[in-house]
Amino acid sequence: MGARLPIGENAGVKRNTWIPLVAGAVAFLITLGIGGAVGTDWLTRNIEMDRLVTAIVESEASMGVVQERTAAVFDQLEAEGLEGTLADAQSEAATAELARIAVDGSASIGAAGREIAAINILPWHTKIKAAQEAYLLHNYAWQAYMQAAAEDPVAFTVDQPLVNRTFQDAQEPLEDAISIVGLFDVEARVANIFIDGAPQSSGEII
Repeated sequence: MGARLPIGENAGVKRNTWIPLVAGAVAFLITLGIGGAVGTDWLTRNIEMDRLVTAIVESEASMGVVQERTAAVFDQLEAEGLEGTLADAQSEAATAELARIAVDGSASIGAAGREIAAINILPWHTKIKAAQEAYLLHNYAWQAYMQAAAEDPVAFTVDQPLVNRTFQDAQEPLEDAISIVGLFDVEARVANIFIDGAPQSSGEII
C-alpha cells in the first residue's frame, strides 16, 4: 500500500478531477447552443424567403391580369375594325374599360405591395432585405403606371422603362438571396418569376 496523502491534499485531488468534466460539459452545451442558434436562424431565413417569394408571385399575378385584360381590349378593337360613328362609340367604351382595368390594377398591385412590405425580415438578413426592397421598387413603379393609366389610358400604349428597369434590377438581389436558403423550392420559384415576367417586345412586363 502506498503512502497516504494528508486529508486536505486528497480532497484537493478529488476536486481537481471534476474540472475537466465540468469544462467539457460547458463546452458541449455552448457548442450545442451555437449549433441550435445557427439552425434556428437558417430556418428563419428560409421562412422569410418563402413568404417573400410567395408575395412576389401574387404581385406578378396581379400585373399579369392587367396585361391580359388590356390585351383583350386591344384585340377586340383590332378584330372589329369599326369605322365612323361605331368606331367612336367603340373607342369610348374601350377607353372606359381600360380606365377600369387601371383602377382595378392599382388596387390589386397596391395590396400586393403592402403585403410584401409587411413581411418581417431580421436586420442581419441583409440579402433577403435587399431582395425585398429591390422588388418593392418594381411594385411601386407598377402602381405609378396604373395611376397614370387610370387618369389617361393612353399610358397603356407606350413603353414603361421604369417598370422594365426595376423588374430587371430586382433579379440579382433575389437570386443572391437564394444561396442562403434551401427549403420550399425557392430557387425554382424565383427562376419562374423572371421567365414568366420577361420584358415583351412592346416594352411592357407580363
